[in-house]
Amino acid sequence: MVCPYCKNTIKEKSAAVACPRCFTQHHRNCWEEHNGCAVPDCYGNPDVKAVAENVGNKTIDEILHGPKVTVSVPVKGTICPECGKECGPGESRCTFCGHDFNPEKKPEPADDFEKEFRERYREKAGFKFRLRIALFTSIGIVAVLIVSSIIFSYIKLNEYYSSEEYRIKLFVKEWKYSLESEDIFKYRDLLDKDYQYIEKSGKPVNFDERAKRIQKMFEIYKKIKVQTDDLIISKDTSSANYSNVTFNQTITLDKKEEKGKKTFRLYRDSVSAKWKIFREYFE
Repeated sequence: MVCPYCKNTIKEKSAAVACPRCFTQHHRNCWEEHNGCAVPDCYGNPDVKAVAENVGNKTIDEILHGPKVTVSVPVKGTICPECGKECGPGESRCTFCGHDFNPEKKPEPADDFEKEFRERYREKAGFKFRLRIALFTSIGIVAVLIVSSIIFSYIKLNEYYSSEEYRIKLFVKEWKYSLESEDIFKYRDLLDKDYQYIEKSGKPVNFDERAKRIQKMFEIYKKIKVQTDDLIISKDTSSANYSNVTFNQTITLDKKEEKGKKTFRLYRDSVSAKWKIFREYFE
């Protein structure tokens, strides 16, 4: 092993020191004399360490060309347009009079054409909106009126079909049908057991005799036509079970025609609630 400082061989049992960085052996005397490692590129070498410490944080360009020189240029402040004094750089307001160096930019007035267009658009849109409101309101009112009319009509029709007036008119139609269809059984069913037919002379005809005459009429004539006009129903003031029906009758027996005024005196059975004829007049 050769000592890097004196270049002589380090003999065995000689005092020697190993560099803690590169582990190179040195004579103790050489190490102490040199104050460290003598290897040229070892950081334990005092010469290399001094050079490294002088470099510090310098860049390669600074080591080669020297340090950069920074020239500071003074920054001018802002001259206030109001008071004419110079304020510090970057100030947004004058420190002397308070003038604002950066006033907000006021919006430019809209073009006249654009203004007119917007006004007309708003006016048209408002008119359309009011028109829709009026249309929907009208539709709603009409719908309510229609529904109310239907409900009112239904109630009135229900009252009418449930009334005694409607039942009496239906009874007269059944009487007319029994004659035209020549159904003696239907005809007899419409008469009360105390039925009487009062002739023009005033003579009464009972139930059985009247039924025989009607049956004979069915046998003689092939076609019977009965027409009723100007039907009037008047309630009896003495009892709700009695009622009077008057109408103009035209009866056609084949080609024979007879006209007159017919009156029924009706009685409503308390058990069956059906109307029956107990008096019949023909004038």
